Amino acid sequence: MIQAYYDQITTILEPYAATRLVLHAQINMETRPGGQGYLSGSITFQDGSVLFLREYLSVSGSNVQRVMYSYHYQDEAQQLRFRYDNALHRPHLGTREHKHTPEGIIEGVSPSLAEVLHEIVAAIDPV
Repeated sequence: MIQAYYDQITTILEPYAATRLVLHAQINMETRPGGQGYLSGSITFQDGSVLFLREYLSVSGSNVQRVMYSYHYQDEAQQLRFRYDNALHRPHLGTREHKHTPEGIIEGVSPSLAEVLHEIVAAIDPV
């Protein structure tokens, strides 16, 4: 199951890696015992911005669940543009899923990697 998920991630990333918008991509996909996996890496875009991503995965029945995830996107000056994650917060948020922006935190959002990449590309290359 984990390998099928990794194959989906590869399929999502390939079109972006083939464009002029992506300068460099390094993605590590590690299968762990007990139906678990760890995905990590970074994608550097043509404007110097970088997406750092991490996902801890677990197989439950016939589904792969993202137990933990973080999609941290920063500009060339290493300033936060946004970060989606499901880390516990202090003070407590109403939901685990949330988005950090320079303006604050937005609760209840949990995008897929494909949605995050679409958001980044729309910001870099608004056509």
